[in-house]
Amino acid sequence: ESCLGVFSLHTASWIIAILQLSYNILSIFGEVAALNSYIADIDTFDQTNLVIYCSDHIVFAFCHFMAICAAILLLLSQTLLPSDPYPLLTWLLLTTFHPLLYLLALLANLMRGNIEGVASMMIHSGLPFLLTMYCMHLMYALYRQKRKEQNYTE
Repeated sequence: ESCLGVFSLHTASWIIAILQLSYNILSIFGEVAALNSYIADIDTFDQTNLVIYCSDHIVFAFCHFMAICAAILLLLSQTLLPSDPYPLLTWLLLTTFHPLLYLLALLANLMRGNIEGVASMMIHSGLPFLLTMYCMHLMYALYRQKRKEQNYTE
């Protein structure tokens, strides 16, 4: 198997890890900047909105942090243990946080009848969600390929 018929899955894993690391580091800076701007205007908002808004950004920052850990794990595992398939499963687990949170937030907006929120989420986070799912598919394909090679050599 290959990535778009151009790259091998091993090469794609390096590209995915570097892109994941870059995107999530920038996203954490964005979450911190949003929190700082909201906290700067703390006098104009009530406590309930402050807690909801801050908790949303903290949860998203946590998901970005987990994705950074996943990217570092992927880079290290491809460098130090290139034939071991099991770090790829850990990468999949750590990477799952952000798409899962996206789906839960989308579902919550749908249940509240917040169509504007659904549209906004799909516009701002839909493409990263789809790309993450595709990358997860590729890394699972790499896991299957490594498992097959491992079983063949045993």
